[in-house]
Amino acid sequence: MQIRNASGLIKGSPLTRQARQIAVELLEAGLTAADPRRLVQRALKRRGNLLHFGDMKLSLERQAAIYVVGTGKATGRMAEATESILKDQITDGLIIVPQGTERDFSLSRIRVAGGGHPVPTPEGAAATQAMLDLVVHARAEALILCLVSGGGSALTALPTPPVTLEDLQVTFKLLVQSGAAIDAMNAVRKHLSLVAGGQLARAAYPRRLWSLLISDIPHDRLDVIAGGPTLPDPSTFADAAQMLHQFELWDRVPPRVRQHIDKGVSGSIRETLKPADPVFTRVVNHLVGSNRDACEAILHAARQRGFRARLLTTDCQGEAREVGAKLARLAVKTHEKARGATQVIVIGSETTVTVRHPGKGGRNSELVAAAMKQLQGHPGLVVASLATDGIDGPTEYAGAIVDETSYSRAQQLHHSPEDALAHNATYFLLEALADHILTGPTHTNVRDVTVIVAMKQSGAKRAPAGSASVSDE
Repeated sequence: MQIRNASGLIKGSPLTRQARQIAVELLEAGLTAADPRRLVQRALKRRGNLLHFGDMKLSLERQAAIYVVGTGKATGRMAEATESILKDQITDGLIIVPQGTERDFSLSRIRVAGGGHPVPTPEGAAATQAMLDLVVHARAEALILCLVSGGGSALTALPTPPVTLEDLQVTFKLLVQSGAAIDAMNAVRKHLSLVAGGQLARAAYPRRLWSLLISDIPHDRLDVIAGGPTLPDPSTFADAAQMLHQFELWDRVPPRVRQHIDKGVSGSIRETLKPADPVFTRVVNHLVGSNRDACEAILHAARQRGFRARLLTTDCQGEAREVGAKLARLAVKTHEKARGATQVIVIGSETTVTVRHPGKGGRNSELVAAAMKQLQGHPGLVVASLATDGIDGPTEYAGAIVDETSYSRAQQLHHSPEDALAHNATYFLLEALADHILTGPTHTNVRDVTVIVAMKQSGAKRAPAGSASVSDE
């Protein structure tokens, strides 16, 4: 996986060009490591007529039928890997991917349908019903392989009556703009869905179900990925109501949504599936990839090149602009303490943006825009951040990269980074600077990755490969 506009991002003084090039190449190493085909092939192995999955083994000679279903931004590539392993052992299959990407995958046994993201569409709802029908009518002795990745909550948003698809569309838009964390948003989504919160597992029961999951969730909470269609749900209707009240959405969501949640709170309709449900005696859930895969690949690539590198965290959360300011302070501190060796800091994140104005931008563009001002006066210091799915908010870009000149260049072009942040309009700021990162759809999704590169003037010795990580003190 490559950054399409990499050559245009390598600019500035010789030192800045070098720092930018390092950042771009390291981000590409992270995207390559997050390739869903690689992650599935690592977890699902065929040795002769035995299929290995975690601690499980299955005789393909004895298995009469295998069905493949799934949903998410990474699920198309996951399906390609699954077909390459099982070939004609697959009886039938249907996966749901973002609309517009259906033809991007080479599949012969598994059908591909498109759904809307981040807002559900009628096409996605129809495909979800077809997927449920496939599972419900699968042979009794069948194995269901379920391929789950981030984005599935919207792609498979099939509303539970009397809630309508239009109700879901309004609610999903409000949730995305609320600034709430993904687990809070999914507590609501699960309780409006016929698939999330373990309900796909309910449809498959009593058939065996093996679920392969790629995480886009902080701390890799499996029940939150795509709304947890094959996992028990620890959240409740009361949690959903609390979330809507906390973020002042209760009076803004459609009346049918409020009525449905109120009925759930009162106990007049049943909850999502909980851990004691017998459905889960037939289910195996296995995490096959996460943000850590991308971050550790970046770390390894940096150390192989002789840089001092460390992984700060894979679970950075918070308002994007606040995270960006904090990372800028860390970057400056690291640059000031660097003694010749190039320093690299890697951060995996799932930040949020509270939309207060109808601007245009995304988490990663807000993060780097908030870092700009503090980088001034530090040549060779770069902050780059991207969404591994290639989509930073409602834009065509994956993220952005900034250096010590970005703030002054913005002012020369009559753009104010502060105004851009205040109006959620960082897209226009970074477009003017030509500092956006373009990947196109990557067909993976393991949250966001930020790289800080701190270089001193040439002439100092590099650190030996595999050297100890830099101090944060």
